[in-house]
Amino acid sequence: MTHLSEDAYNIGSYKRKYAFAEYPSVKIYKSSDGRSWGNHLLFGDYIKILDTKIVNNRVFARSRNTNGWVKVDELRKERLLEVNFVDIGQGDGCHIVTPNDKHILIDAGKTDNMNRYLSWRFNLYDRKSPLSFPFTTIISHSDADHYQGFGYVFDNDKIKIDTIYHNGLVERPGANRLGTKKDGYYTNVITTTAQMLHLITDAKNRKGAGSTYCKTLYKVLKHNPNVSFKALDISANYLPNYSKESTVNNTKNSIKILGPITKKIEGKDALKSINNLGKDKNGHSVILKYEFGKSKILLGGDVNTEFGQILQDYYKNNAQLHELQVDVAKACHHGSNHFHYGFIQAINSSATVISSGDDESYAHPRPDTIGALGKCGYGEKPLIFSTELARSTKEITYIKLQGISKMFEDLKIIKKNYKEETEEAQKKKFLKSIKKINKEINSFLTKYGMINLRTDGERMIIAQKLERNAGHSKWDIHKLKYSKTTKRFEQE
Repeated sequence: MTHLSEDAYNIGSYKRKYAFAEYPSVKIYKSSDGRSWGNHLLFGDYIKILDTKIVNNRVFARSRNTNGWVKVDELRKERLLEVNFVDIGQGDGCHIVTPNDKHILIDAGKTDNMNRYLSWRFNLYDRKSPLSFPFTTIISHSDADHYQGFGYVFDNDKIKIDTIYHNGLVERPGANRLGTKKDGYYTNVITTTAQMLHLITDAKNRKGAGSTYCKTLYKVLKHNPNVSFKALDISANYLPNYSKESTVNNTKNSIKILGPITKKIEGKDALKSINNLGKDKNGHSVILKYEFGKSKILLGGDVNTEFGQILQDYYKNNAQLHELQVDVAKACHHGSNHFHYGFIQAINSSATVISSGDDESYAHPRPDTIGALGKCGYGEKPLIFSTELARSTKEITYIKLQGISKMFEDLKIIKKNYKEETEEAQKKKFLKSIKKINKEINSFLTKYGMINLRTDGERMIIAQKLERNAGHSKWDIHKLKYSKTTKRFEQE
């Protein structure tokens, strides 16, 4: 009997054998020779090899809670770059898994959806100890729909945070919400852990108007007392541990900092002000460019019209406008019409992801923004994805909404009864019910609406879940490949 070659899989802890799904997707078949499938995996999904014995060019495996048969030639040994644009409602939230299994969170929305996503993704319900790895966290700027959801993540004792990167403008109570200004610049940018701790541990900064940012950051200290805080700007050039020379399996793996743009005033980093609190916060969002192999992905916050022009002018005047050009871009400001046309022209992405929600008063994404993104995109048919549109599935039909509402109501009742119960056996039963309902709610909130990007540096998929499984697929998958001729990712 032939067995799967050891070159085709990895061996992890407890001698577990595992591999990953090959491009563009993989079926888990119900039998060793049939066409009926039990699950549909995306490029890069983890696959546990249960038996190396090959039957009809298939091996018995498990993935996404499904046992079945996978074709041998649809397994790959190397991990990919995985970027998950999480549907967190109105706001931004992104989870990155690097090819060497590091985890990065960029923003977390305003509510608890990011925490629910992480609980679902890592099955945190039964864990008695924290995950074995920490998350590196990046807060693009101090707008509540980007950072406030981290409060729920920081409260979760199963999640470890090692570093929090930010843009240096820390909102706090008082007349100088973002710090003092001189000659049109914020001159006391918060850059070190000591400076940040001095702010957030001061009780005065956690009370009253303008205190929510400090209160949220303060929460991280409860379970992560040794967390580091560090401001990011273009002077740092690259995110620590992701420099220009960084590689994984001989493939480039770097994260370049494209914004905010600082200026030295009296030897200190300073950030320009246009005398508008909201626009200053948004305009100085942290902007990152992740390069893995040939792929380039732009991850930014809420860059607006004024600062979009500042950024474009800066890179143009320094003969570096090419730095803004990428293959995939997370749209700044949720598809708002407060954008600089030249800035998105320079980005010229093959695909754009818009993160927005239903319960907002801005009508995001705006029609003119969608049109401009398409017009400024690369290729004849640039791709535009939206977490809000992807979520327009059976999850939000009237019947399903009633079901979700009932689950939340049941959860409230069960939790109340649990607190009042004295019998241990009954408490265990309540806890089991709480876990079951939470799992179902979290699954609803995360499976639909999320935009999934996977790339090996030469090939890429961007996928969203279908409203209803088709006979051939459960995903809407868009395939892109790097062209040596155009030196761009082209749609297949």
